[in-house]
Amino acid sequence: MTLSINPFIAAIPTNPLRALFPYGARPGMLNLASGHPSKDAYDLDGLAEAASRASRDFSAWTYGPSAGDPALITALTEAVAMVPPGKRLLVTSGAQQGIDLATRTFAPPGANVLVPEPVYPAVLSTCAAIGVTPVGYQIAPGDDDLADFAAKLKTAGDVRAIYALPTFGNPTGETLTRAQRLRLLALCAEHDVPVIEDAPYSDLWFRAPPPPSLLDLASQVDGATVIYLGSLSKIMSPGLRIGWLIAPESVAAAMQEARQASDLQPNALAQRVAWHYLQSGRLDGHIARVRSLYAERHDALVAVLTKAGFTVPAVEGGMFIFPFLPKDKGNSDLFDRAVAQNVLFAPGPAFRAVAESGLFADRMRLCFAGLGKADIVVAAERLVAAVHA
Repeated sequence: MTLSINPFIAAIPTNPLRALFPYGARPGMLNLASGHPSKDAYDLDGLAEAASRASRDFSAWTYGPSAGDPALITALTEAVAMVPPGKRLLVTSGAQQGIDLATRTFAPPGANVLVPEPVYPAVLSTCAAIGVTPVGYQIAPGDDDLADFAAKLKTAGDVRAIYALPTFGNPTGETLTRAQRLRLLALCAEHDVPVIEDAPYSDLWFRAPPPPSLLDLASQVDGATVIYLGSLSKIMSPGLRIGWLIAPESVAAAMQEARQASDLQPNALAQRVAWHYLQSGRLDGHIARVRSLYAERHDALVAVLTKAGFTVPAVEGGMFIFPFLPKDKGNSDLFDRAVAQNVLFAPGPAFRAVAESGLFADRMRLCFAGLGKADIVVAAERLVAAVHA
């Protein structure tokens, strides 16, 4: 018997970043490709204590509400998630489930969703699984009119939602200005299209906080609707898979039903670990330490690359840079040469919204969060050697 696979599922593209995992496991490999915090960027003692306490909670071992553990929801709103009036917070399995729920809620099969280009590849997987078409838009630094974005809203057909990562984006690390955020909200309100704001990196600023979130600014723009996605993955632990979404009450109710149909509820044990950690009062100090680590590593990486002829757009936080290769060095075997030098990077074309577009062959994504400062310098020097080999 030949089994027939749902064509939407069959169309899910291979995630090019997950495909790099086997390379990262090679002995001696210095990994600048994967967006994983280094071991010293975890509060392992605090997490271990929280896990020990959670293991003694009966609620960690039984069913719970689909919206999430009420105690954790309260703790999130007190520590990291501002919930405006008329909105509600749902706990999700990382921000990725929030992307899926929000896209699925607004965009039926056959519709279009605007996504930033370059784009985080898992967003494309979500679109494929749902049967919607991602349409890439670009917002250039200094473009307060958002010319390309405005044009795509008019010409892309049945656009049902906008996906945006406006703060320390992945892969670019770039941040939209306050003026650009207000313009984006105004355009979306004009076209009656909701914005899905993905914000997992917004607490990882180096020297000054970023502009207010789209959610915070939405009250200044009549008709703007924002679904905000947050996560503990980048500030506490990705292994817990604890994120949240904030949405208008009616939308949150629909999303809650959709998640209940999929996985019933968030992981009860992980929620209790997160709650105990938040109750410990350690999070603020931990985030401050991580900001300092990442700023130092970013600066060390950029210094080596700039000296070697890379052009590195400035970033002020997050985990990534998306530099341009030195002129005439964007050749097809660079990845293999880098692997031979025991250094791993994520090729720029992995972040195309359309695989055949030809974009970003002259760029690469580098993560400065996963290696200590000394290893960052060695990795950068290996990468430079591969480029100039």
